[in-house]
Amino acid sequence: MFTGYRRRFVLSNMGLCGAVLLITFIVLGVVTYRDQYRELENTMSIMLKPWNIHDNMKPSPDEAEPPPFENEPHHREERRDPKQETGFTGVTYSMFTTVYYDKKTHDISYLSFNSDIDKDSVNLACEKVGSIRDNFGTLTEYGLIYCRDDMERECKIAFVDSSVITYGVIRSTLFLALTFLVIMSFIFFISLKLSSTAVKPLEQAIEMERNFVADISHDLKTPITIVLTNNSILKSTPDMQPEERLQWIDSTDEAAKSMMKLVTQMLTLSSLEAAERTVELIDVSLSSSAEKCLLQLESLAFEQSITVKDEISDDITVKGTDEYVEKICTGLIENALKYEETGGTIEVKVFTHKKKPMLTVTNKGSRIEEEDLPHIFERFYRGDKARSGCRGYGLGLPILKQITELIGAKIIVESTDEIGTRFTVEFDV
Repeated sequence: MFTGYRRRFVLSNMGLCGAVLLITFIVLGVVTYRDQYRELENTMSIMLKPWNIHDNMKPSPDEAEPPPFENEPHHREERRDPKQETGFTGVTYSMFTTVYYDKKTHDISYLSFNSDIDKDSVNLACEKVGSIRDNFGTLTEYGLIYCRDDMERECKIAFVDSSVITYGVIRSTLFLALTFLVIMSFIFFISLKLSSTAVKPLEQAIEMERNFVADISHDLKTPITIVLTNNSILKSTPDMQPEERLQWIDSTDEAAKSMMKLVTQMLTLSSLEAAERTVELIDVSLSSSAEKCLLQLESLAFEQSITVKDEISDDITVKGTDEYVEKICTGLIENALKYEETGGTIEVKVFTHKKKPMLTVTNKGSRIEEEDLPHIFERFYRGDKARSGCRGYGLGLPILKQITELIGAKIIVESTDEIGTRFTVEFDV
């Protein structure tokens, strides 16, 4: 079941992240293509600039392929490196074919020539460029990109193979594709880790629920069996003496009270965990509440031969409600008496520490196992000692934790061989 949850989590996460990355890379690819196209236009414009000052020095049409600026050294000094001007990498002068084109006579004079570009295509392209309005563009049918600099009668035209852009796009696409695969691989491994982390609380919750169902089934089965058995005995012996009948009735009553206690605790915890539940806090005397609870539980301590030591400072007030503060005191003291060995000692202290009201309840003779300590405030959790030696449903401490959090207090527990088990509640003021 959890494998399916993890698989769906990973697929959903990969799908969402992949879609975002794909859209981002497509936009980035389009922007990169446009930037390269604009850079090439700028580069080709620079290629034509050195000749702008020599409009009256057009080469002779009879010169088919003269070297650029032949016998004109001052012209070479005017040339610029397009790579330095624009940053368009991979472009050199040798890649361009540059011509003078007479729009009246259709004569063509070559200023520079790239042998990789077909001369017949250039001748046809010049006629096409001379008849269109745009000074920069692509001639798809000839596989050329052109840039034109118009004069009155003639124009200068630079051509470059359109593969300059094509190869740049391919390189960018391959780089983006590789980057996409690397990032998606990274996201995949992160998603696996996150899926494990996300499912873990669910696994723990289901495991706790299973344990609770098993434990609660046993706890309910016993009193229900007692009730059914007692009723069967009472029905089968109608002439039973009143004293004997009362014995079976008392036994049934105790079993019913046990079931009622469990149901009450479950309803209490459900009520405390309600998301919309709020409590109006007032000033409550923690000192008086602790003393009252100790007095009520004195007889229980006496029955178990447990010594109760108390150090309760006077006039310590906390924020809360009378009901909840008393429940916290009573619950912690009852818990200490439940797990303290016969003849042992518990300590109850009320004091202030760093201006914070504190309540500590310590039972010296018992210790919570280290593996149980992180789970004692979890619903339905019962440590081995609780399972084997004391009756309970694993709801008492979770209820106390919900109450303390509801009034803005904090409860912690520590358990060592030196101090035993100590619960500490830090109240707000």
